[in-house]
Amino acid sequence: MRKYLRHAALAIQETLAYRIAYVVNMVSTVVTYVVVFLIWLAVYSGRQSVGGFDWAEMKSYLIVSLFMSALVSGSSEFRISRAIRSGNIAVELMRPVDYQKASLAITVGNTASEGVLVGVACLGFAFAFGVTVLPHGALQWLGFLSAVLIAVAIKFLLVYVFGLACFWTQTLMGISWMRKGLTDFFSGALVPLSFFPLWLGRVADWLPFRNVVWVPAGAFTGRLAGAELARSLGVGLAWVVGMWLLGRAIWALAMRRVTVQGG
Repeated sequence: MRKYLRHAALAIQETLAYRIAYVVNMVSTVVTYVVVFLIWLAVYSGRQSVGGFDWAEMKSYLIVSLFMSALVSGSSEFRISRAIRSGNIAVELMRPVDYQKASLAITVGNTASEGVLVGVACLGFAFAFGVTVLPHGALQWLGFLSAVLIAVAIKFLLVYVFGLACFWTQTLMGISWMRKGLTDFFSGALVPLSFFPLWLGRVADWLPFRNVVWVPAGAFTGRLAGAELARSLGVGLAWVVGMWLLGRAIWALAMRRVTVQGG
């Protein structure tokens, strides 16, 4: 465990060392969500409710969506692809650590660093636009925090599994865009899943992306509670286990025929 804690600590130090790039990345995310926020503000112009959401609930939903979307950036994907393309993956194979667990530790360190600035940005949104829908009671807060932990785990595993594809493609840009597009759409980051047609909502209901934004935001606003929230968290945990095993299987397959460029 000490080795993986060290990986997490080094990830925090790396983030602080390259803080300009880190801040620019966060600012670009915030600017994107300012645009999204203003679009929804225009949609609600002259309306009390849209799709079953009143404006107060939608504001809280969008702020939680910003927080969850900004956590666990795609840097893990590009860190893996750079290691493969440069040949530095050979160095990783020589370390006395499990690569998947080490990647998780690094992501936890990055997430801890990102969470501070993202949290400040979300508070800025809350003060600027006003947030009136908050969790009521310890049980709702517990549900929200549980959903956040599952969301971080699922997003890490999505980034990790898609990143391993670089062993076969030697480039990751297109795959990364596809992963981000699928995540943003099916997680509810762009449009709440309750706005989807019934058949598409049923598809999204059983995909892992749903747990990245929709479930934490639903737990925060109280839209998901009780048995429905428990089922959503259970499905999320099942996806965490399944994708963790999938990541190990892909890694084992890649190790049979490693091809690196440069190293």
